Amino acid sequence: MSSLPGTKGIAAHRVHPKGQIQLIFGPMFSGKTTELLRRINRFKIAKYNVLLIKYAKDCRYDDECVSTHDRQTVQAKKAVTLKESLEECMDYDVIGVDEGQFFPDILEFAETLANKGKTVIVAALDGTYQREEFGSIVKLVPRAESIIKLSAVCIVCSEDAAYTRRLDITTTTVELIGGSEKYMAVCRECYHKDLPAELHDLTATAVKTMCSPHKPLKTEREEEENQEPVTTRPLVKPMRAF
Repeated sequence: MSSLPGTKGIAAHRVHPKGQIQLIFGPMFSGKTTELLRRINRFKIAKYNVLLIKYAKDCRYDDECVSTHDRQTVQAKKAVTLKESLEECMDYDVIGVDEGQFFPDILEFAETLANKGKTVIVAALDGTYQREEFGSIVKLVPRAESIIKLSAVCIVCSEDAAYTRRLDITTTTVELIGGSEKYMAVCRECYHKDLPAELHDLTATAVKTMCSPHKPLKTEREEEENQEPVTTRPLVKPMRAF
């Protein structure tokens, strides 16, 4: 586990940095946080000054760290709103935001920092369990330089899953933080199905191995040996049309 929420280094090639916004979308269990941490780690290897921010109310796996569903953790700065961290972010080159859909000021935050030459990487749900817009996160789409939408594995039929389904349909609160005990990833067809009660128990055990299509995070030494560090603009796969 990394021990610091921010890492400061020296990168001589950033005389006039160009800001950008990178969006990582997808349903739950699609590997959004894993992808965020992978990109953050690459920037750290390249000696960029990096800060990672997590939503303070998200304490599912760790109170002080950003954590993936399979328990990969990196220490992060906690916040309820992003404006409280805006001044501190000016000292960094790259700012990562996990669970960006929960921050009401994500649009202003990301746009302000990108206009100041910062790289802002946001991992977020693009839709609620009702398949509606989640907060203001989708408003970042026309402002972003690069966007990717990941898919999970449908817990019912094992096809690609683009949606998140809530197990407890009696609770209608949108901001209900949880993991496999509250949600599962489903495809379009299974989203509309009436699912048997026993599937809820299956979800908790199956999702650990099915949720992330990405390889586990490598150590910094492994990254240095096996890949070239980024320069100023890492390549990101373009988003498919919504």
